[in-house]
This record gives sequence, structure tokens and C-alpha cells, in this order.
Amino acid sequence: MKHLLAVCLFLVAFSVSGQKSDSTLFRRNTVKIDLTSYFLYRDAIVFSYERVVKPHQSFGITLGYETFPSISQSSIIKEDNRGGYKFGGEYRFYLAKENKFAAPRGVYIGPYFSSHGFSTERFLEVEQDGEIEEGTLNSQLRVHNFGAQLGYQFVFNDRWTIDLVLIGPSFSNYRAKMKLEGDFTFDPEDIQNEYLLELIDQFPILEDVLSGQEVDAKGKVDTWALGYRYQFLVGYRFGHRK
Repeated sequence: MKHLLAVCLFLVAFSVSGQKSDSTLFRRNTVKIDLTSYFLYRDAIVFSYERVVKPHQSFGITLGYETFPSISQSSIIKEDNRGGYKFGGEYRFYLAKENKFAAPRGVYIGPYFSSHGFSTERFLEVEQDGEIEEGTLNSQLRVHNFGAQLGYQFVFNDRWTIDLVLIGPSFSNYRAKMKLEGDFTFDPEDIQNEYLLELIDQFPILEDVLSGQEVDAKGKVDTWALGYRYQFLVGYRFGHRK
């Protein structure tokens, strides 16, 4: 925590020293790359765009590609057709009383929405009564978040930004759908519930949400839970100066 505080203080000091004194400089547009998605999923590339609409307000959109990490379930022999997406929107209020400069620099609050989708086809081999049986598990995971956030955006040399979402609680819907196909005699629900457990082990953030959940007869899980958001983005500002 001390190291994190030191880094934040350094960024604030560097941002202040790098800001031009001419307060009439103004660029409305910022394009950013979301490094958080890469850190979480590795196979991901997500971009955000922020547009200043008033001196202390802006809106943003997010769109990109991300795939869920591989699952180490013992029966899985191959994963294929992995895909995914992320999109969302937000509106920001940069606090005039807290910020010396206009948007998009400084402390901000505001609502946001984000949606994540993952899909994977997994080929299975399961030993049943001494025989190896094969199957294909098609799985989908959808997460929809509705929340509010508090963050701080640094601006360097009128061009570069570092955007940190510090607090972002949400009310989130988690939907998992699995369909097991093939010529087999084992119980599909056993495999599907084992997959849920592996999902939690691979991605601990889901533990509080999916722990204790079981797949229904149709291979579905649908639940609501509290979630949270944290982000680290690096951006570049463009547009005419005002």
C-alpha cells in the first residue's frame, strides 16, 4: 500500500509539472488501451474512447476482444473456437471543486455499464466403466455490469493520459450456458458442474458468485450478485485546441 501511495503521489506531481499553464488548451478526444483486460485474460485487446462534452463532463465507450483463460480440467483434451468480447459505456462528472483543470483531467465519478462475453468449444475424454467416452462441451459465459465508479485521470504534456478506476461497485448478472454433445453414458451434469469448479479455480473473482451454484437440467446458470470494477488505461488525446 505504501508503494502504491508513493506511485500515485509521483504521478500527481509529474502531471502538475507537465501541464501547460495556458488553461485555454483543450482537446476533446482521448483514445485509450485497456491494460486491465490484458492482465486478466492475456489474450485480449480492448480500446476505449472518451469525448468531452462539457468543461467538466464526458462520455465514453469501450469495445474490444478478449478470451477466457484455458481450463485445466482433467477430462479436457483440446480447446478450440475460443472467442469473446467486451463493450460498454459510461458518463463522467469531473468534480469542479476538486480539480484545478477541466475534463478529462482529475477526479471523476459517474455511472457505467459493461458487458463481457466468452465462448469456448472443448473436446472431452471421460473414463466410464473402463472405457473412454468422448464428448464436446460448448460453453458460454455472459456478464452484464451496472454500476458507479470513482477514478482519477492524469494528463501529461497535453497529450498522454493514465486513467485509473479506483472504486467501481456494480450489480451484475452472470449467465453460464453449457451444452454437452456426443455418444456417451456419463451424466452431463457431473461434467458441467466440474467445469464450474474449474472456472472458479482459474478465475477467483467468480468464487463469491458461482460458489454453491449448480447447473440446471438445461445446462444453465443465471444469477445476480454484487461485483466491482477496477481499470488501468493509457490514452492519447487529439483534436483541435480551443
